[in-house]
Amino acid sequence: MKYAFISLWLLLPAIGWAGEPAGWLNVAEAVVEHIDAAEQSYLAGDAKQAKRSVVSAYFGVFEDRKMEAAMRMELGAKHTYQVERRFGDLRKAIQKGLDGAEVSAIAESIRVAMRRDAEKLDQAGIPLEVFKVNQ
Repeated sequence: MKYAFISLWLLLPAIGWAGEPAGWLNVAEAVVEHIDAAEQSYLAGDAKQAKRSVVSAYFGVFEDRKMEAAMRMELGAKHTYQVERRFGDLRKAIQKGLDGAEVSAIAESIRVAMRRDAEKLDQAGIPLEVFKVNQ
């Protein structure tokens, strides 16, 4: 019995019980990391790097890891379009040199949307692999 407990304990990280978000929430948190970096760069005065971080959040994670496709399928095209617009709004706010509070508010709206929608995708049981294409 003691060895069974130890074996299970060693497997916890592999099966996602180690306190780490699973499924689409992992993808959402990866987007959030880039959005956080964009906000921090902007507030530090580096608009160029901030824009790069927004682009990598959108194209490098949101689209590349197929969260956009999953959202369109499960949550609808109109809802997904509204979320996608926030990325563009953030990039434009950075480009225009808007007040840091405005940029932070847009960044926060993206963080909220990513986490909320990832939770809905996970609850619906949409697997991460459903949109993978063999290359």
